[in-house]
Amino acid sequence: MQEIDVQRMRAYMYQVAQALIVHDDFTLLPQAEQAGESGIRPLVLFRRKWNTMQVVRLLPADGCDLGTAHDLMEEEIPRLDYSKRQNAVQNAYSLTLFIFAHWRSDENMRSIAAHAPYAGMMRNLGAGGAAVDLARGVLGPLPEGPVMKNIDPRLFQEALEQVQGGLPEYVLERSDEHWQAYLTEVSSRRSEQIGRTVQSQRKPVGTYVLLALTILIYMIGQSYIEVIEQGLMWPEGIRQGELWRLITPVFLHYELTHIAFNMISLWAFGRLVENIFGTGRYLVIYLLAGLAGCLLSFLLGDNPSLGASGAIFGLFGALLAFGRVDRRTFSMTIGASIYGLLAVNLAIGFLLPGIDYWGHIGGLIGGYLIALAVGVPKYKTSGGRRVLTLAAFAAFALFSYWGGIGNLF
Repeated sequence: MQEIDVQRMRAYMYQVAQALIVHDDFTLLPQAEQAGESGIRPLVLFRRKWNTMQVVRLLPADGCDLGTAHDLMEEEIPRLDYSKRQNAVQNAYSLTLFIFAHWRSDENMRSIAAHAPYAGMMRNLGAGGAAVDLARGVLGPLPEGPVMKNIDPRLFQEALEQVQGGLPEYVLERSDEHWQAYLTEVSSRRSEQIGRTVQSQRKPVGTYVLLALTILIYMIGQSYIEVIEQGLMWPEGIRQGELWRLITPVFLHYELTHIAFNMISLWAFGRLVENIFGTGRYLVIYLLAGLAGCLLSFLLGDNPSLGASGAIFGLFGALLAFGRVDRRTFSMTIGASIYGLLAVNLAIGFLLPGIDYWGHIGGLIGGYLIALAVGVPKYKTSGGRRVLTLAAFAAFALFSYWGGIGNLF
């Protein structure tokens, strides 16, 4: 292989790797495989989203015939099955991009894309491939199915066009070591950016305040039962004008197990929401979600109720709202666990007696709408959209209140 071919192949591989890291949130794995005939080592990138892991292999393929390409994809299946168990995910897929300096067989390119072996129930394991001919500037067909899920195919073509258009000398002359160090730094910066969004960067002052206030009121209520009686969500009392009962129940609890469970949940999820939204927005979300829970319980429930559960479900709603604002970060970090925990908690509310599930649902709706209305710091959100979600919350609150006053249901 001529030196210009080696430079072009190295440049293409690392341009694709950089695009996958920056745009599709892949991470460059250490180069463990040996260099091929070109003297260039393959690159392996990894991504986990929801319950799916994906691997992209960029393989210098001169000297690789069609049969070998098919075998390499078949051999990925047992490796993926092992990695799936190690990473505790449901699905695992691999895409191998065979990169040729010169390979003029369009029929072979089509054959590589068509040979995409799948295994497992519901095809939860799969390996696909595609070929690139750098000399002609041709990207072959891409495989169909979940192997390509959420991978932007334009990245491969755009990198090819950049190489064909002529890259600066400093790009062509970069060594593997230089590229490796550069892309490792890019991966680290992206991982740190994602981590800062969902991991605690400051003291959760708002969560401390809510915990302390709720526990203090619980202790007072154990000595003075009238505190609980005057503050719980009692529909008939609200109809008589005791409107404080729409917010005070958020801070009231009867039993130790009740407050213990809610405060553990508040500590676990409150810090996360406070870190994402900031203390001020977080407190607004918590209080208005609690209000929304009481309002829906007032509208549809018949019995008195109390507890922070509605406000805590509002924290779930706020996290779902964050997932709408930044789907990529949400899906790569907390998304799968949040959906799972939410499903379990909603099921518990419906299945166990004595739980105010309307308060849970109202809190979830309220937290979602208020979180969208207040917005996430450092994320640009349309002012019109924020006004609309605030109006939706107001409409929900007013309908619940007047429906409860009129005993509509």
